[in-house]
Amino acid sequence: MSLLSRHFLVAVAGLASGLSSGPAAAEPISYVILKEGQPIGHETVTIDRQGDLTTVQVQTETRVKVLFLDFHYHHQRVETWRAGRLESMVADTDDDGAIHHIEVSHPGQSVRLTVDGTTRETAGDALPLTLWGKAIIDHGNLYSIVDAEPYRVTIAALGKSTLALGGREMAAEHYRMTGDVDRDLWFGSDGLLLKVAFERRGYPIEIVRE
Repeated sequence: MSLLSRHFLVAVAGLASGLSSGPAAAEPISYVILKEGQPIGHETVTIDRQGDLTTVQVQTETRVKVLFLDFHYHHQRVETWRAGRLESMVADTDDDGAIHHIEVSHPGQSVRLTVDGTTRETAGDALPLTLWGKAIIDHGNLYSIVDAEPYRVTIAALGKSTLALGGREMAAEHYRMTGDVDRDLWFGSDGLLLKVAFERRGYPIEIVRE
């Protein structure tokens, strides 16, 4: 299984602030994925805002070599948000040969999840663990973007900080997620993700905006 397994994606908080700020039209944002400080992949997030409709496309590619073994992870998804609320999501993942397809919709007050052809419903306040913006900061009821596994988490605000990214200092808000998923998250003044840090199988992993 990939070092960036189904708990990886990955995947964020403050519905209004995370969706209402930032670029006004489609604009790709690039992230480098690091293992022990060395690049192992990239993630691209493209955000397109048209009135109250926001469409987000995410593509993630990683390849890791451990001893004589090669692991790969490919993920792509499309999220549709309207007026700060998730309307739908479609995600496809190849996690080192484990293939998953997810379709999410919001009929009525519930969330409908179709995972690899099997449909179930969950609580209407559940959100995917999507980290590009601050949409999940106030939500403890989450699910995996890979296989829709449910997560219960607590997210604490740790205050303002400064990150050195691309040779410049950037103001950030620091949050820590604990529970079924552990992440340190930093968001910029535009409400979008600057950095994620966590540990996977004993290895430090970072996702950093380029």
